[in-house]
Amino acid sequence: PPLASSAGSSCCCSRPPAGKWLDAHYDPVAGIYTFSSCVDLADLSGDGENRLVVGDLGSGSSGMKLKVYRGTALMSESTLLDLPAGLVAFFMDLHEPRIPAVAVASGPCIYVYKNLRPYFKFTLPGLEINTLEQVCLCHQEEGRRAAVGPLAQLPVSGARRDGRVC
Repeated sequence: PPLASSAGSSCCCSRPPAGKWLDAHYDPVAGIYTFSSCVDLADLSGDGENRLVVGDLGSGSSGMKLKVYRGTALMSESTLLDLPAGLVAFFMDLHEPRIPAVAVASGPCIYVYKNLRPYFKFTLPGLEINTLEQVCLCHQEEGRRAAVGPLAQLPVSGARRDGRVC
């Protein structure tokens, strides 16, 4: 039976619709823990059908996986080495059929998967911590409140020293 009825007739559902949104599929025990930045839709097979690509956080310390769903069925699963921060499907080349690769930002690396297999790992270069930020972090760790003086010296894009935004 449909979840919503046409105008003028009554709903035949056992539960009333919750607002204007329709639940196409709801599975409270699916076990997917992720951020919105770790979800994408892409035609990974070149057949015109989009798949749901998810960077699953697992338990937070283990079980991180790259999962691909076709409809509501799990199609593919690959282990991730660190917590995913984001993922995106993109085209690497112009060959036909156009099949996107998937890039996953995880830890200090970006992992590229082509045909759902590990293809390339790009490690981001480390950055030095600003010395004034380091002082504030040390004060924070020692339980003292960070001094406002050093914070006022930090360059902030779009802000003036008096605290007002330009």
